[in-house]
Amino acid sequence: MQIQELSIDPNPHHHELNPVIWGGNKMHTDVRFKLLRIAQNFIDFLEVPNLKLKDVTLSGSSAGYNYSEYSDIDLHLVVNSDELYTAQKIQYNNMYDLHIKKIPVELYVQPTKQIHHSAGVFSVLDNKWIIEPEHVEPTTDPKDIKSKARSYAGKINSAIRSNNVNQCREVMDDLKRLRKAGLESGGEQSVENLAFKLLRARGSIDKLRKYITKLESAELSLGEHNEN
Repeated sequence: MQIQELSIDPNPHHHELNPVIWGGNKMHTDVRFKLLRIAQNFIDFLEVPNLKLKDVTLSGSSAGYNYSEYSDIDLHLVVNSDELYTAQKIQYNNMYDLHIKKIPVELYVQPTKQIHHSAGVFSVLDNKWIIEPEHVEPTTDPKDIKSKARSYAGKINSAIRSNNVNQCREVMDDLKRLRKAGLESGGEQSVENLAFKLLRARGSIDKLRKYITKLESAELSLGEHNEN
């Protein structure tokens, strides 16, 4: 994988919020209503009698100035619970191919106590900003981002070549930990976070995730020939 040859901007930046979602700093009414319908559909899918919903929020790059053509809409159900409903979330996101004007929508369940790092957080439920993003020119050197991404890509490729599910899982866990550490220390403009997003836009993170699933399926099968 030649990260240096990617045409993807490693640190996209704009002087206005995504006009597909926002009019100035206000969410378009049709976008908000559709997101609320999606949230309700996800709630119905979860089939939890007492979900203790506190809010429905939008965060991530679509709630800031660093969106790109690869950005999605991170829609969070904020609940007064420690349960993440991880299996249901994955099943729902795999089952439904949801878009807002061609922007993919990804659903999450977020406990109220969980720290969530994002330059902007918008309450879709209350139609107001919880954290309004500030327009700040990027300071992270693109060369540093690509260098870190090349390092990550090398680990991903090595793990896949190993054909070892445990090594692949370890690399995925390492990537998540590094990104989390970067967000905690430097926020969304950290080199670690931007390198992770660059690889995600390139499809490398999804490639590793799918390969892990493939190896796990082979482990659970009997009498199957695992072709790699």
